[in-house]
Amino acid sequence: MKSWLTIALLALATTAWAHKPTVTKFTYNADVFPIFAAKCGSCHRSGGVAPMSLLTYKEAYPWGVSIKNEVLNLAMPPWFADERYGTFKHRAGLSAKEMNTIVDWCLGGSPEGDTPKGDRAPDVDGWMLGEPDLELAMTSPVVLDEGTSEAIEEVTFETGLASAAYIRAIDFRPGAENIVRSATILVDGQEQPVATWIPGQLPEALPAGSGHALPAGADIKLRVHYKKTWLSEGTAVEDQSVLAIYLEESDSAKSVETVAVTAGSAHILERDAELVALLPRVETRVESVIAELVRPDGSRERILRLYQPDPNWPRKYWFEEPIALPSGSRIEVKVTPSEGVSPVILLDLVSE
Repeated sequence: MKSWLTIALLALATTAWAHKPTVTKFTYNADVFPIFAAKCGSCHRSGGVAPMSLLTYKEAYPWGVSIKNEVLNLAMPPWFADERYGTFKHRAGLSAKEMNTIVDWCLGGSPEGDTPKGDRAPDVDGWMLGEPDLELAMTSPVVLDEGTSEAIEEVTFETGLASAAYIRAIDFRPGAENIVRSATILVDGQEQPVATWIPGQLPEALPAGSGHALPAGADIKLRVHYKKTWLSEGTAVEDQSVLAIYLEESDSAKSVETVAVTAGSAHILERDAELVALLPRVETRVESVIAELVRPDGSRERILRLYQPDPNWPRKYWFEEPIALPSGSRIEVKVTPSEGVSPVILLDLVSE
């Protein structure tokens, strides 16, 4: 009798452990999905670069522990800017309220909630900045064969422009979203990029009346970083990505200069300018990267601090409003730890 009672109690305990108790007021459909759709869905969706989708309850539920860990470690979404310094567009990080909602849901039983009607997947088709002046597509696919897990490939596009112009914005559409990790766009003959792209990044235009110089007949170079996830390992994957180029119509456009500043050094402005964006390049793990503005009167302003930036997510940070820099100002870049690493920050400067 005792043995049968023990078996029965064990069976009841096993059943109880198999179903997490619901101790949260948050549900996937009402509270968590809107956050995932806004902050995660461009990557974590079917066919996206992330190895799992989070846009349905059945897809997200098994990943509860991993989601909680990534959120608490500030690893996902990949936004490393300290909110105390600089005001940036397209903030990708989670707010304290959003973090609390996700973590509470993950720990509190992960209930589904009432299922809403209709398709709620985010629309990622079409060019977000409208019809481009130039649309440049790969004429032949880049192929990662079965044995290749990671590669960097460069493709050259002819613009066919008979006269010089200015590039005000560039958008990028990967052909094989599941393997394209980043893209860098350059004007042939120029060292610094005119645009970069990572999954989930929204396109942004330079201020009206400004742009990167594009000489007549100049080619555009596209450098793409490909990397497979475990879902595509051992299979051949083809990519035919497309660029959208937006030109500045003004004949008297201000030229945008991209300047590289290495950690431990500074860039001194020789004329008045406006700082519109920063692109940190971090090749190894560091604790922090800091950019500070020092004005001619000696006053200092910290304009960017990245906390433990991930080298795999080279995001450009666009200021909500351009920062006016009088001649004689300097931008200093610092890194912690300071030994053995030399991150670079690219400055996009608009000047007369």
